[in-house]
Amino acid sequence: MLFIKNNTPYNGKIKLMFERFPHYTGQSLLNKVHLNLGFTKLVTRMYPNSSFEGWEVNKEKATKICYYTGGTIKTYEWWEVRGVNGVFKSNRAPKNKKDIVYHGVLENSFMYNDTYLGDIKTGWWYYKNRLVVCEKYPKGVAIKLKKGSYHSFEDVEGIYGFSHRGGCLFKLGDKLFDENYIPCVKDYPKKEWDKWHDKYRKNFAKASAAERRQIANDGVKAYIPFKERGKKVIETWDEAMDAAKNLSKYLS
Repeated sequence: MLFIKNNTPYNGKIKLMFERFPHYTGQSLLNKVHLNLGFTKLVTRMYPNSSFEGWEVNKEKATKICYYTGGTIKTYEWWEVRGVNGVFKSNRAPKNKKDIVYHGVLENSFMYNDTYLGDIKTGWWYYKNRLVVCEKYPKGVAIKLKKGSYHSFEDVEGIYGFSHRGGCLFKLGDKLFDENYIPCVKDYPKKEWDKWHDKYRKNFAKASAAERRQIANDGVKAYIPFKERGKKVIETWDEAMDAAKNLSKYLS
């Protein structure tokens, strides 16, 4: 299917099909949802070619990942080693092989130095979303660049904090995220507070008794965007990185 763009970092065959729940990975992975019909979806799936290292990686895309994201594509190895205080994880092979409990190897991993960030699909996601590895917090935090820009803080759009459960982009002028922060009316413009409180009130009114207990426990805080959950205003990109890291930890 030459007319359909390959949105994955692999080489292989793309097939068009109907699927109700296409977001899975097995012998293939989702390439794109082209049409959502509600009860089913018209999608394309990538069936990657196999190689000695697993699925065959598109070398051009791997090069783009390494050039633009600040990360690298390489083999990630770790050892679970028997020590004096029990078994511990190490990124270095122990001198005594008898101490090895387990040796793990993941080919085509997206990494920053010795820090494992995910598989090559994660690296491709970074590239497509103009994300750069954050040196201060490599795991769960990335620097998002403006469209058409390169590695310069003059071109930063924001700092993205994330986990498998979601994420948020923090910019200068947003609030430094604090999971322990208790929202206060005086910390927000009345219009904004009234909007969040109205959503809280409406959801509480239509909820069941069990749901109401949870909604009451969460309070208005649950309706305030992550980038507004905090007292301190973000004034520097370093503070934005801290906010993103706090959110990543909260969502993990």
